[in-house]
Amino acid sequence: MTRRLVDTLVRSATIKDVAARADLSIATVSYVLNNKNRYLRPETRERVMLAAQELGYVKNAAARSLKGLQRGILAVLVPQFGNNFFTRICVEIEAIAQRAGFVVIICNSDENPEQEYAILERLLSQQIDGCILSPALSRTESAGLLRRGNVPTVILERTLGNATPEHDFVGHDNFHSGYVATRALLDAGHRRIAYLGWDSPIPNINDRQQGYRAALAEFGVMPEPGWVLCGVLSEASGRALGYRLPAGAVTAAVLATHHEMAKGILISFRDRGLKWPDDLSLVLIGTPDWADLLSPSLACVERPELEMGSAAATLLLEKLKSPDYRQPKTVLPTRFIPGQSIRQIGACQ
Repeated sequence: MTRRLVDTLVRSATIKDVAARADLSIATVSYVLNNKNRYLRPETRERVMLAAQELGYVKNAAARSLKGLQRGILAVLVPQFGNNFFTRICVEIEAIAQRAGFVVIICNSDENPEQEYAILERLLSQQIDGCILSPALSRTESAGLLRRGNVPTVILERTLGNATPEHDFVGHDNFHSGYVATRALLDAGHRRIAYLGWDSPIPNINDRQQGYRAALAEFGVMPEPGWVLCGVLSEASGRALGYRLPAGAVTAAVLATHHEMAKGILISFRDRGLKWPDDLSLVLIGTPDWADLLSPSLACVERPELEMGSAAATLLLEKLKSPDYRQPKTVLPTRFIPGQSIRQIGACQ
C-alpha cells in the first residue's frame, strides 16, 4: 500500500481522491457517485465504484446541504409506534421513499409533545430534507418548528385545525368510521348500542363518537347514560371499560379505540362470560394483527393505512421537487368488513 493511499484512508476520502485513484477526471467521478443521468461506459463506472470502495468514500451530506442540495434523508415522526395503524403507514412511506432514493428515519414520540419537539430539534440539526409528522395529541408546536426551519412537511392523520392552515394533510375519515360501524349494527335491528373509546383531546379521534351519534340520530335514538364509555390507552383501561359496560342494558357495542385497549375490552367480555354475537354484537374500528385469531370473527372497519402512507410519501416527494406545491386536504375513506359478530334482531331491541 502506498504512503499516499494510507494518508487518504486516515482522513475522509474526497471525490478528488477517488478521481486520482481511478485516474479519471473529477467531473466523471462526480457523475458516477451522484447518479447523474449521463452516458458513461460500464467499465468507467466500475473503476469509479472500485476506487470509492477501496478508499472508503462516503458522500458528504453536510457539504451537499451547504450547496443547497438534498441530503437524501426524510423523517417520519409518529405518536404510537406500537400501534400497527401507524406501523403499516410507516412501512409504505419507507418503501416509496426508498424507491425515490431517500433514506427514512422513523421516530416515535410516544404521545409526548415535549419528547416530539426534542426529537425534531435533533432531526433539524441533521438537515433532513422533509418530514411527515403525526403530531402528539394534535399539538401545534412541532409543526411550527418545522415551518420555521423551512422543512417541507406533511401532517399525517392528526388535524391541527386553523392553527397551522398552511400545512398539507393526509388522513382518513374518522367520522365515517364511527358512522359506518354504528350503522351496521342499526341495520341489523339493534337500537341499544354502546360506544367504547379513547378519552382523547385529539379532535379527529372524537369524530368517531360524532359519527356514532349521527348514525343513532338517523334512527331517532339518543344514547342513554352508561352507553358511552371512554378511557386511557392501555389494556388495563380497556378491561375496566369492559367491566363497566351494562351488558343487560345494551345489545351491541362499537369498539372505537387503540388495539391494546380493544384487547382489554374483549378479555373482560370473556371473563364475564359474554359471547359475541349471542350476548353482544360487536364492530371493531381497526384491523389489529390479532383480529384474525378471533372466533367468531369480528366485523371491522378497515382504515386505509397503505393508501395513507402512499399519499403522504408521494405528496412529500412532490413538495421536495417544488417547495410551493400544495394540494387539497386528503381525507381517505374507510371500508366495512363484515364478520360473524353481528346478530340480526328485531328493531324493537
